[in-house]
Amino acid sequence: MLTFLLLLGALPLSFGQTTGQFQPKPGYFPATGDDTIAGGIFCIPLSDLPKYTANTPGDATDSESPKGTGAVTSGSGPYPAAMLSDSSLPNHTIYAPKTPPSGNVSMPFISWANGACMTDGSQYRNLLTEIASHGYIIAANGPPTSSKGGQSKVQDSRDTIDWAIKNSASSKYGNIDTSKIASAGHSCGGLEAMSVGYHDSRVKLMMLFDIAIFMDEKRYLLGELRSPVAWLVGGVKDMGFVNSEKDYVLLPSGLPAYWASLDTGHGGTFSATNGGKFGKAAVAYLQWQFRGNTTAKAVCQDAKAPGSLVSNNWNVTYKNW
Repeated sequence: MLTFLLLLGALPLSFGQTTGQFQPKPGYFPATGDDTIAGGIFCIPLSDLPKYTANTPGDATDSESPKGTGAVTSGSGPYPAAMLSDSSLPNHTIYAPKTPPSGNVSMPFISWANGACMTDGSQYRNLLTEIASHGYIIAANGPPTSSKGGQSKVQDSRDTIDWAIKNSASSKYGNIDTSKIASAGHSCGGLEAMSVGYHDSRVKLMMLFDIAIFMDEKRYLLGELRSPVAWLVGGVKDMGFVNSEKDYVLLPSGLPAYWASLDTGHGGTFSATNGGKFGKAAVAYLQWQFRGNTTAKAVCQDAKAPGSLVSNNWNVTYKNW
């Protein structure tokens, strides 16, 4: 199971440095989501974390938390996937089908930022391999070293999007569909994903796992978002739970949003085989959004559909779809 060290708490530095940090002011909208701190403009420095998480520590678990670390597989999808390094994208880790899909299958691209904005590209291997096995290309921050060293910034995630667009026509992994790009991440990485998607029209979806904006003073920035946002959070013991409820309400009028909660605490089910229930939920959401899969849409929206998230103990709400 991912520990508090991996997620938020026991970092040697912080969510980022504080010198020159973005200072929120209503009516002030920076051009990009970059900041001096890891996680970007939506994030906070570690020194501020205790003010927001006294009742929701990062190592809290709940009834749906995995009981141990699951097996590493090639995923459950139709395209067995692998974790890879690629010299054309240094300091990152690629998750992709082992063999490029045949025919006219195009693969959406996901930029992934890790919990605590750590630079270990293998940290979410079970989850990301599962998603890739359904026909997705994913680039995670950091090499697959398991070193847990250093923290990512917004530019690290943006670099993966630039790479995908540059290599889309000649990718050895298959046909990358750069009209379908998502920024996603867990914890600090989720706030980095939102900072990446802020003012970047290339990002068509933002997915935040177990996190949302901490500071009320920064919520006005939500008004600048133009792409659908999804939160997958871990119930009342997750530091992202209450904040995600606040953010969901404050999105621009008409912007599509999806919110689902499973009682896991902040650690989700990422360490389970194929990413556990969070893996299944993420795949269903992506297949609905990027491939228009009606079965996946029903899994996400219809409590009575076979295999629905609700039938698997998720609480779900959504709007503008």
